[in-house]
Amino acid sequence: MRKNIPVAVPTLSQRALELRRLGLPGSTVHLVSGRELLFRFSLTPGQFGRNYDCLLRLKPDSRAPAMLVMEPDLYSLAGNDPIPHIYRHDGPGVLLCLWWPKRREWVPQLRLTETFIPWTEEWLWYFEDWLKTRTWAGGGEHPPPPRKHNR
Repeated sequence: MRKNIPVAVPTLSQRALELRRLGLPGSTVHLVSGRELLFRFSLTPGQFGRNYDCLLRLKPDSRAPAMLVMEPDLYSLAGNDPIPHIYRHDGPGVLLCLWWPKRREWVPQLRLTETFIPWTEEWLWYFEDWLKTRTWAGGGEHPPPPRKHNR
């Protein structure tokens, strides 16, 4: 259980400020009519990893953010093997499984810069390892992987 969790849930404007302060080159923060925050950014997991374009989507309520990898196409990289630790979803990108809701590893009062952003970089590092070994070494529990996405 986490200690010292702030009581108030940050607003979308506060989240936008938090994400802008990261100063990731080429990143963008958009507030969509006060109803959604979109944070587009790139990560490279490890010194020799490829570059991944990611999209964090956040609503103003207490639902967990959605983290998607937009490019490169993870399904193409995976070939015919189902990708571990992802969720099914409609739309572009691949929706990552980053934490276990039953353990409440994330609550809306936590900073995205200390949770979702580093968790995404870690997930991508394990994904690159999985591409070589076809064994997920990142641990955790996850839903059964969806079959290859048909486009």
